[in-house]
Amino acid sequence: MKNTFLELESRQVGIGDFCFVGINYCSANYLLGVEKAADKVRELSFRYANADGSSLPLKVYSPEEGYILKDTRAYDLGNVCASSLEELEINLSKLIFQTGCIPVFVGSDHSVTYQLVKKMAVDNDEFVVLQFDAHSDFIDEYEDYPHGSVMNETCKISQVSKIIHFGIRGNLNSEPAISKSREKGNMVIPYVEISQRFISLLEYIKDKKVYITFDTDFLNPIYASATNCPEPGGPSYEDTLKYLKDIIKSCKEIIGMDFVEFNPTCEGAILTGTTIVNLIMEAMSYVTIKKK
Repeated sequence: MKNTFLELESRQVGIGDFCFVGINYCSANYLLGVEKAADKVRELSFRYANADGSSLPLKVYSPEEGYILKDTRAYDLGNVCASSLEELEINLSKLIFQTGCIPVFVGSDHSVTYQLVKKMAVDNDEFVVLQFDAHSDFIDEYEDYPHGSVMNETCKISQVSKIIHFGIRGNLNSEPAISKSREKGNMVIPYVEISQRFISLLEYIKDKKVYITFDTDFLNPIYASATNCPEPGGPSYEDTLKYLKDIIKSCKEIIGMDFVEFNPTCEGAILTGTTIVNLIMEAMSYVTIKKK
């Protein structure tokens, strides 16, 4: 058994649509465990790998959708390890993605998204960062709380035209932070407003390149409890799939994705990790369909 996502090859084989990249980093002691997320996701993905030991074509099947990844080409680049955000930036700079290949970054707390978006900005012009999250992460204390201010920093990257805070909810948010984000021209869509604002969101991104950052606490903790900052309520797994599908279908292009804040040392790790595995597979399938 390969220690890779879906037992894919650990190297590029032919043309790749996606590459899985684990991020082994944690910005604070009270978040310890998030650096183990990528390998846990790989472990839980084994059940969906081809039973005959082959890597491609993938044979993930559901009675609702059929073979969801049969035309998807992907490989696993392994883990990027770092003990600081500066080291993470250096190590990310060594990664080389094939032209047209979409990286799927998995693991760590949300602080890493700033470095991941900087990496994507090197080879892309203007794009939108669409943040699935219960929290805005827009406080102004990046040195002390990088995971809580990561969108504030990301907003400063010149290629990022707008941050879309999608689905925020709960009492752990900051009114000054949300107001500041709005003042900077970003879009704030609280969870309770998704139904009436979703169509206008899709209309806005139809001619935009999009980078998706997915915080585990976006989901209702019934489906994903293994995260450090869960919030009561929130969208179901099925609703989340619909949001992902419609966003990917509607935008001009997806340039990259990250899935962060899964902590496999927290209670509920198997269910949470399995949910993330399936979200990644479904997102990859939606992008593949869009490319076709």
